[in-house]
Amino acid sequence: MRSGLNFNGKHSYDDYKLYLESKSIQSPGKKKIKLDVPFMNSFYDFSTIGSNGEIIYTERSIIVILVLPTKNKKQLYFLYSKVLEWLVDVRQSKLIFDDIKDYYFLAEVEGVSSFEEIFTSGKLTVTFTCEPFKVGVDYATNSLWDTFNFLEDYLQDSDYDVVTSKSITLYNPGRLVMPTITCSASMSITVNTVVYNLVIGDNKLYGLKLNTGANNITINGNGHIKFLFRKEVL
Repeated sequence: MRSGLNFNGKHSYDDYKLYLESKSIQSPGKKKIKLDVPFMNSFYDFSTIGSNGEIIYTERSIIVILVLPTKNKKQLYFLYSKVLEWLVDVRQSKLIFDDIKDYYFLAEVEGVSSFEEIFTSGKLTVTFTCEPFKVGVDYATNSLWDTFNFLEDYLQDSDYDVVTSKSITLYNPGRLVMPTITCSASMSITVNTVVYNLVIGDNKLYGLKLNTGANNITINGNGHIKFLFRKEVL
């Protein structure tokens, strides 16, 4: 298989025989809220007040150049139409590059930047507008060896049986992230000194985010509990 990208459920080479000539993954910018202070060489920065100190980022762009190899102009414009339908005629979807297979970007093509004829072939420049962070394909509590990254991942469990009380440590290899917590019975947990009450089923609690690195958690109750989250990184 030639190196390429997956988007909208299809692969650039496997499905369309496109060549990925290049890609440029841009960095997201910080969302800044500044208020100038009259008569002072300074300003007030309100950028993290509403996010409890967490830095907020803008969207990022990923620019790729795809080569459309065909034998004549009729084939070229037939393929060009199919590629446009694949890339443009869809809302936000997962974008995965073959050489970064353990992460995906949530991306959308808002428009094709340029298309150039080169004899009977074509060259297409596409800009993906993406959410700021790349996201782990597997859950951070997954211990699959074929996708394990020895530079940043942790071997850890996601499921626990609790009788009265249990203390665990969850490691988050990425930035602050909100986990999904599934319980077989009503329970409470203490995460980094803050207590949260959980109901039966899936719980996503506003304000509960796992810090980067170790998170000490005490679970109180009786039943089965599961923690699921994906690493998010710049």
